[in-house]
Amino acid sequence: MTTLNHVCIRVLDTQRSVSFYRDALGLTIQRELDMPDQGWALTFLEDGKTGFQLELCRETGRTQPYTLGDDCPHIALLAEDFLELKEKHQSMGLVFDELPSGIYFIKDPDGHILEILPPR
Repeated sequence: MTTLNHVCIRVLDTQRSVSFYRDALGLTIQRELDMPDQGWALTFLEDGKTGFQLELCRETGRTQPYTLGDDCPHIALLAEDFLELKEKHQSMGLVFDELPSGIYFIKDPDGHILEILPPR
């Protein structure tokens, strides 16, 4: 058996992304790892509850945005305070799509899609 550990996304500006994930979703830095000899800087964010992490991977020296593709991959997050968080995201101008069920979608500064789900 395996368990999920983390998902990695590429970001252009680590500080901008950390601020977004902190302010919009309440995630905090768990650890940082610089690998200058390999050209990467990694920042791991966590929610403080599940142990699952979001790895922000920055290619040092890169100045051009990443091409994300056309297949619409996304990260889904459960929100205990779903209605309050949705209101916050609407006031921040982040909500770009909403399903009839109320589930909605936002994008991070690099264009990664985040699906926000109500608690089960």
